[in-house]
Amino acid sequence: MLKNKSFIKFTAFLFLLISPILCSCLQKENTVSIMNWNVQTFFDSVKDGTEYRDFKQMSSDYSTSSWSVKKYEQRLDRLAYVIKKLDCDVVVLEELEKKEQLQDIINRLDATFSIAKRYKHGFFAKSKGSAIGCAIISRLPLSDISVHSLDCNIDDTEAPKLRPIIKASVINGKKSFVLLVNHWKSKSGGELTSDFWRKQQEAQLSRLIKEASTDKVPVLACGDFNKNIEEFDCTNESSGSVFLHGAGGCSVYSPWFTNGELFSVGSYYYHGSWEYIDNFFLAGDAELYDFKAENSGCWTDDDGHPYRYSVFNGQGYSDHLPITCKLRI
Repeated sequence: MLKNKSFIKFTAFLFLLISPILCSCLQKENTVSIMNWNVQTFFDSVKDGTEYRDFKQMSSDYSTSSWSVKKYEQRLDRLAYVIKKLDCDVVVLEELEKKEQLQDIINRLDATFSIAKRYKHGFFAKSKGSAIGCAIISRLPLSDISVHSLDCNIDDTEAPKLRPIIKASVINGKKSFVLLVNHWKSKSGGELTSDFWRKQQEAQLSRLIKEASTDKVPVLACGDFNKNIEEFDCTNESSGSVFLHGAGGCSVYSPWFTNGELFSVGSYYYHGSWEYIDNFFLAGDAELYDFKAENSGCWTDDDGHPYRYSVFNGQGYSDHLPITCKLRI
């Protein structure tokens, strides 16, 4: 028997307040720039026991076989550099370990950004017992934040740990949009078996989008969906229309298609070919434009592929590319 239940579950969070005087940094024409990046197993330097195997062996130096404080600080510096370089108003990150890392990131950014560009709002959530979760940092105020976990039970089958969806309203002056942050089940354990769980997550997202857009407020879902865009029900590739199934379903816009053709560069490079598993899905009265898979920078190799992080030598950034877009609301 399958039971689906989405409920508010605050597992861990950080919410930073901004003083009214700094709210004057509103964007022109109600345009908000957004970055999404899976930062690849971004653990901190405190051993909690839930870390992945390669990060459990701790040392205080640059040992080639151990995770260390210095390696963590080095990764923080690199992440802060990329965030500053891409300079988006809202930054969504997958695969951080805990809420305290948001303050570590913000502290590094504060030393280099002007006051008007400071990220004063943040939120983090993950499922109980999980190693990694998702986070938002934002220059614009966040409100009405909730965390929606999917409770799936099948007789005689143990459900995997599924990451919750973060829901938040991003406020830009008198206008706002709803942001839904996702990190769906990976294909580990078999593509067919794991696809069942991704379908449950698709149904959950479809329902949340439909609920959030009833007041004509734009909804932007983003994250790592671990599902190629062509694996979704692409109802009209020329217009980027995608149908999300479940709970009656809903239509959204994906920017991965241009005149019916996929971008030449994806967000994840696997076995010699691009995959398009990180995405923005837009529903409602808004315009999504200037979409990019950011493949030009120190976070890529000489061929423009993601410069994967290696815990053993401390080199690299992530096995995903950041994706960015602008949203006019």
